[in-house]
Amino acid sequence: MSKNSNYKPKDNTGVLFYDAPGAPTMSGNIESQGRIDITGEPATDKNQKEYTRISGEGVNGALYPNEYKTEDRHPAYTGPITVKGKELRVAAWVRQTKTGENAGSDFLSLAISEKRDNQK
Repeated sequence: MSKNSNYKPKDNTGVLFYDAPGAPTMSGNIESQGRIDITGEPATDKNQKEYTRISGEGVNGALYPNEYKTEDRHPAYTGPITVKGKELRVAAWVRQTKTGENAGSDFLSLAISEKRDNQK
């Protein structure tokens, strides 16, 4: 998405684009009371579980593969995220760009919501 785009995202949504085809790192932004630039990079937690670390100014989160995904409409990844000091939940769906020079490239579409009772 171009920084000059006229697209106005909904609050509590975001995107992460791969920095290059096959690259493990990602860049994007979330809309949470204003646009916040974020990055995603591979990481391993203390239990040796692989995840994507999300970081940015006032943002710290993690995306783990969704172990409860049973339908295509369910997010591929979920996890905790803190935005400006508020503990929330982030969900991500794998999508493909439809137009432009990167048409067909995968990216993550993000949705941020209140934490669920079963979420740690």
